[in-house]
Amino acid sequence: MSKITYVNLADLFLPEFQAHSNIHQDHIRELADSIRDIGIIEPLIIRKTKQGFEIVAGCLRYHAALLAGLKAAPCIIMSLDSKTAEVIKLHENIKRTNLDHIAQGHTFVMMMEKFNMTEDEISNSVGKSIGYISQRITLVRLNNELTRAVEDGSISFSQARELSRVDDKSERLRLLSFCRDNGATIQVLQGWIQDYKRSSAALPAPESNSPDESYSYENPHISRFCEACRKSVEIDKIRQVYYCPDCYTAIKNAISDEAQNIKHNSSDKDSPEQSG
Repeated sequence: MSKITYVNLADLFLPEFQAHSNIHQDHIRELADSIRDIGIIEPLIIRKTKQGFEIVAGCLRYHAALLAGLKAAPCIIMSLDSKTAEVIKLHENIKRTNLDHIAQGHTFVMMMEKFNMTEDEISNSVGKSIGYISQRITLVRLNNELTRAVEDGSISFSQARELSRVDDKSERLRLLSFCRDNGATIQVLQGWIQDYKRSSAALPAPESNSPDESYSYENPHISRFCEACRKSVEIDKIRQVYYCPDCYTAIKNAISDEAQNIKHNSSDKDSPEQSG
């Protein structure tokens, strides 16, 4: 069993790269209140360096301990090189502290750049698929409005992943605005993108001898069919609602029955009256 040693907080220092770049102060205050009541349950993991003791795992506990007024904290001192220390940090952050997607992406990029690790090596180190690693690296390297939207919580990582398939920036921003303002399930968003791609593919390409090399076109209004009346509706006027499976089925059946009644009544009116 690893030996637990109390180390003065003044002798500890934070790592150069911190995955938790935006620490919520409310969380730190809650943790500090808990530490005042029952102390630090789980020791910090630290390693000896030329500068002193670097915190490998437990940065949030360190901040909370300072806020709680502690002078020392229980620590486990491990002999680790820089690369192994980063892998341990990543395990701590992903497995236990719900590190957000953007912070994970930044950590993966740092490991590639600082330690020349491949996506495959990172995948094996943290127990995540290569696709998982690659998608978060891609989002971070985009460094655009999608990255910022995921970071501020206005859209989900899955929505950003779908929106990144849209190359045209103006269309991407338009769909991003719909997601922010009205919400959209992944299925709805995928439908919007498919409609956009079909509409774009149907547009004629500019002639090669056109004198205007900056030829552009206005994006057409993209529409979807209403599931109730089957009318074509512009996508920015579509409204999304949420039903459980039973209610969704009941509503669909009611709409279908009503449509059949309307069709039946219309047929009765159009048919010639029977003579007596």
